[in-house]
Amino acid sequence: MKILLDHHADCNKILRGFLTPLNIAIESCSVKCVKLMVKAGADVKSPRNVTPLQSAARLGLTGALKCPLDAGADPNDQDEQSEWPIQLAAYFGTCKDVEILFGVTSRIPAVHDWSVDGIISYAKAQPKLEDLPLSKMTVAELKKEGSKAMFKEDYNAALEIYNMAITLDHDNIDPVIIGNRGFAGLYCIEMVL
Repeated sequence: MKILLDHHADCNKILRGFLTPLNIAIESCSVKCVKLMVKAGADVKSPRNVTPLQSAARLGLTGALKCPLDAGADPNDQDEQSEWPIQLAAYFGTCKDVEILFGVTSRIPAVHDWSVDGIISYAKAQPKLEDLPLSKMTVAELKKEGSKAMFKEDYNAALEIYNMAITLDHDNIDPVIIGNRGFAGLYCIEMVL
């Protein structure tokens, strides 16, 4: 990555109207690449629904969460489900991620106890991962079901399946799952456009 950036690679090039190199670095869980991208001037705002800050919060990447914030990312931008980065951090991340975002996030009306503990309690009151039917499957089963959904051109289902596979084991992400999830997301966007 450093070699590409040193040779003036465009760190803000948008792939198929959706992904930026910064998004890809975060989705690949590479904090080192995220830091390089931000240092090179990568735009910390997304051209579409999911910002790099939201992706980092969803994946629990504390190091990748700080970089976009320090570069001016808006912690109040909501994703396509109207969730704020701090909600995603409370649900998927760590208490440390919530603490980082707490001081810079505007109060969320639905969260009555506006404190780090209150936000975490609010997130824990949401449907639990283990209550979702897909969470009962293994990553290998999810990968197979995601492939079936892609073959049937049911890209929304494939995206949901691949997201669950990554959520269940985000420390050992299969590159095929990441790639297929990216393609499913691109197809979903193309269907809207």
